[in-house]
Amino acid sequence: MIRKSRSFTASGGTIYKQGGANFEVRKHSISREIIIEPGKSAIIPLLHYHPTEPTGTTVSGGNKISLMGSKRYATTSVQEGSTVKNMHLEIQIQPKTLSSSAICDFYTARIMTSFHDIKGNEIFGLEPDSAQDGKVKITDEASTPTSTQVSGTTGIDNNPLPQQTLSKQQYDEGDVIKHWYRGVRKNVIYGGQPVLYQAWERVPSKVKRSNTGMFYGMVIMNDSTSVTDDTDALRVQIKEQFTEIPLVQ
Repeated sequence: MIRKSRSFTASGGTIYKQGGANFEVRKHSISREIIIEPGKSAIIPLLHYHPTEPTGTTVSGGNKISLMGSKRYATTSVQEGSTVKNMHLEIQIQPKTLSSSAICDFYTARIMTSFHDIKGNEIFGLEPDSAQDGKVKITDEASTPTSTQVSGTTGIDNNPLPQQTLSKQQYDEGDVIKHWYRGVRKNVIYGGQPVLYQAWERVPSKVKRSNTGMFYGMVIMNDSTSVTDDTDALRVQIKEQFTEIPLVQ
């Protein structure tokens, strides 16, 4: 039986030890801003499978900010075999152009997939990446679709990603989409006041470990009626942090 131990060392971060090998946990921190027009839906990746370690950058600011050699991973990519137990989300949603008379209706939901879910190609807005087995692409679901990898070969998230034309009525009339879009909730912006959300969340067991086809995302459907200015378009600002624990072999 191999015994695993954890300790803090000067090399930066928490170190998992096995025999003579050390495995440093990876701190992920990513900020994004997304504009969602009325009648559109956006799938925002929170975690997704990547076959190798994503690219990280050394944290600056001196040894009172972080230990020497610590890295920051500005991506939602999680290397195959790694686990993520919790994540912190800080989200602000407001009209693209602030107005005291603006009223915006929007809905939020979550998508989670693993293993062969993606290969079935029945999830609205997602499709398998034929060039990289196990990875996911976002598609706009148009008659001549535009599709983009969630991340490239370095693991860094692509932004912007294609958005889909989807209303709450279309969602209500569907049946397959309800299987994949879970926990749909209505939100209303009025008087120009932003909607704020900040919390630590436990990662669902289905997407806790990164395996081929793993994807965890937030869906935001802008169900507002289009007007002449941008008071009905949504400006979504999302900051996300989580710790990736690599697989110790």
